Order: sequence, then structure tokens, then C-alpha cells
Amino acid sequence: MNRGEKDMEHSGISSAESLDSGQSHHGNAVAHIDHVSFWYGSAPTRHSTYYTTAADDGTADVKRTDRATLNDISLDIRPGTITLLCGASGSGKTSALQLLNGLVPHFHQGTITGHVRVADLDLSTADLSACGEVSATVFQNPKTQFFTSAVRSELAFRMENHAVPRLQIVSNVARAARDGDIEELMGRHLNELSGGELQKVACAQAIGADTPLLLFDEPTSNLSVDAIEEFAGMLARLKRQGRTVVIAEHRLYFLKGLVDQAVLLDSGRISEIMDGDEFFAQSDEARRRRGLRSLEEPMVATAPVTEQGGNGLALDNLRFAYRKKAVLDISHVQFPEGSVSALVGANGAGKSTLARLICGLLKERGGSGISLDGATVSHRDRTRMSYIVMQDVHRQLFSESLRKEVTLGQSSAEWEAVDVPSLLKEFDLEAYADRHPLSLSGGQKQRLVIASAIACDKRVYVFDEPTSGVDYRHLIAIAKRLRSLARSGSIVIVITHDTELLRACADRIVTLHALSESEGGSHIQVESVVRQEEAEIR
Repeated sequence: MNRGEKDMEHSGISSAESLDSGQSHHGNAVAHIDHVSFWYGSAPTRHSTYYTTAADDGTADVKRTDRATLNDISLDIRPGTITLLCGASGSGKTSALQLLNGLVPHFHQGTITGHVRVADLDLSTADLSACGEVSATVFQNPKTQFFTSAVRSELAFRMENHAVPRLQIVSNVARAARDGDIEELMGRHLNELSGGELQKVACAQAIGADTPLLLFDEPTSNLSVDAIEEFAGMLARLKRQGRTVVIAEHRLYFLKGLVDQAVLLDSGRISEIMDGDEFFAQSDEARRRRGLRSLEEPMVATAPVTEQGGNGLALDNLRFAYRKKAVLDISHVQFPEGSVSALVGANGAGKSTLARLICGLLKERGGSGISLDGATVSHRDRTRMSYIVMQDVHRQLFSESLRKEVTLGQSSAEWEAVDVPSLLKEFDLEAYADRHPLSLSGGQKQRLVIASAIACDKRVYVFDEPTSGVDYRHLIAIAKRLRSLARSGSIVIVITHDTELLRACADRIVTLHALSESEGGSHIQVESVVRQEEAEIR
């Protein structure tokens, strides 16, 4: 039983009890989506406009050649419930959330038909600022929703814009920090925080807005296992308070006992709507057939391992600090070639910093030693021989099409040697070869950057949360490719909180504990993965 289930049991509420028999009527719904279809960027485009048909704009003869992102969506969100949106990457989950917060079509312009109401506000006539009064959203990439430089000022920003009295702002900020469990982050700057810590700040910010509807887009994508459990507990508290929540997620197990209805999306359509108990009661075979991640908390069996010599990357007396704040002090750790090493640890332990040091994007302190196959390598050498897939892949997309992105920066001889169509097909992206990378879903962008990394043929690969925003089928495809890279002799390091990925491909788990001055350095624990037959991906 996870923390969310425990909290719900303690409150005496079950997901089944929170459901009325049958479907709710529009009159009781916090949000109502009525036969909505949407095409991004399709003619006609007009700012902040809903219209029933293209004929309303005098453009009935405009021919659409693209597929609708959302296709005839109808859904009611009832008060005090948690609704789960799930489905494959690119199935329309994020776009459905953007219907509910008004970003579609007021910000993301295109052609839309149908109607959306949230808390009795008709989003067809409201402007975007009014839409912000009835919903609060945690984006898939929380960095894109921050406007200030510090945690405290970010929590206050929304209320300042709505002219909330100062004393009320102070009180609300304190409550949001407490409810979001980020009180220890209140004196920090945002650029000092890890991806998981930023995600927690965004959650606290949304909760503190006190809107009728809360929207979460992949909120656990950068969270550690412990932080996911805390998030489940927070959802249980919100439910006890009568808050209404819609959450789009690929990781599912922690939502057991919390979800009232599960909405399965497929190619922009709602393929199934199930109540929460029915959804989590489905067999393992059924959830795989639907392309869903594990419905039970995944576990990984490990055993102690003794570090041995041999070819690979070795770190000795590695030290690094941001300004005067020490972040890493590692006496020794090795990442051997031919195996997949998973780097894990709590949010803020320094995993992404270590990744940048390994790839030469940061320079280690004097006296630190990083060697490859026994020979010391400078940070400039490491930049040439390594490739990092960052946690925020938006920072690595530069080209105008997927086809060009895969070989961007390579010489003519190098890109001629790359089988781009095969790479795109391997990651299920061939249908989008001529699309702009930024038009893809989060999971599709993730897979594109992984394909670009593989095309570069490097000795050292670091993948920072490569399966965030990725469904079950594509997680398995990524796991197979990581194992294939390792077998080819590459040094493969995967930074992840995703236990399903660990089960699928990791040979070794390197746990990095946050630097503790009292202990005199960063504590490293290395274990081998005891392979379980059903989880083995070869």
C-alpha cells in the first residue's frame, strides 16, 4: 500500500465511494468538455477564438492535410475527484490539459470545434487571464512556468499580479510552502535547484493558487521514489480537502487508491473511460496491451559488488562546488565499459552536476582525477568523446526537422554513414520526419534526442532521465537500445528515478548520497542488479 492509499484509508474515503453511479451531468461538473476537436496551426488561425466550424470564419473551403491533435473529446470532471489522463506519448494528454487551462487555443493557436467550460466560465469568450483564475497547472517542464529567480518570490508572483493584499500573500506563501513540503527550499534561488526540486516548487505554486481546478502534466517525471510517495500523500490531502485534480501521467502505481476515473487517450481520441478501482484491477497482460506502465510499485533486487579494474571511466578524489557551496566530494567510483550503470539518488544529491562533469561541461576542482581506460582525460577531451542527453531536452533541439536534427553538427562523411530513416523508425518517429522538433510531445522529443545521441557514435553516453514522459512500449525500446550501446563497448551511464527502467536494463546501480560535511564527503554505494527473468531486456 503506497502513501496515497494509506492517507485515503485513514480518511475513510475510497475512490469508488467518491464516484456517483453513472456519468455526471454537466450541471455538477467543475469542468465540461463537449465534443472538442483541435488542430494545431491549421487554418483558420485567429487569436483567442473559439468557433464551432471553419465556416464561421468564412473559410469552409480550407483543406486540412494534418491529423487532429484532439478528436471529438467529451469529458466531465466532477468536484472533489482525481481524473487520470493516460496513453502513449503523443496521444493528446498535454493538449487535453491545455484545453482546460485555456492555452488551447488562446496561446497555442489553431482550429477548434466544440466547447469547454471550467467553473461556469465559458472558455470560448473568456480571455487568457480569466482562464488563469479557474485553474492552475504544473507543466511537464516546470522551468517554462517560472517568472522570478527565487522560490519565495515565485510563490508570491501569481498573487502579486492579481493585487492580493500583502499580508494575505505572506500567509498564503507560507501555507503553500507547508502544503507543498518545500519549506526547506524557501531561501533558495531557482537556478540552484535540481529538476525534482523545481517540480516540487511548481506543485506548491499551483496548490497555493487555490483555484477550482488543479492540472498536473507528468508531475513525477523528475521525482525520486521517496518524493513520488510524498506527492501521492499530497494528492490524498488535496482530495480530503475537496480539491478537483486532473493529472496526465505515465507512471501509474502511486495513484492506486486515489484515482476516481481513468481516461485512456489514443491518437487524440478517448478510447476508454474506467473508474479508478476497475483501472487498477486490470491484469498485467491487459495493461501491457494498452501500452501502460506498471500498476504495482516496481522493485529491483540488488547485491553488493566489489569494484574491479578494467576499461572504463574512473573518478578519483572528484570535487566540485558552485561558488562556495560544495556539491560533490567523491573518493572513487568506476563506470565500466560494456555495462549499463544507473546513477540514482535523492533529488538535489548532485547527479546532474556529476553528469556535466563527466561530459566536460563543468570543470572539476584541482586535484580531481577523471581517467578513461587508465589514462587521465581533461574536460575538453571528455567533451569530444561523450554525449549527454539532458533532463531538459528542449535545450538540445535546434534544427527545423527531425530528419535534420538527428545528424545536426556532423560532417558530411559522418552524416552519410548514419541511417536516419532506420533510427527514426526505431524510436517510432518516422511519421514525423519532416516536422519541427518543437511540435512534438515531451516523450517524442525525448526519443528524438536519444536518436541524435546514438547517431554521434561516442565512447561515453550519459542519459539524464531518458524515460521521463515515455510510455511503456517506448521505455522498453529505449532500454533495449541502451543495452545494445553497452554491448558495443560504450560506457553507458543512466541517471534515473525510474525503477521500471532500472529493472529493464541496468547492470549496476550507483547510489549518490548528498554531500554531508559531517561525514567528510559524498557517500557512494555500488550494487549489482540481480536480474529477474520477467524484467530482463536483452
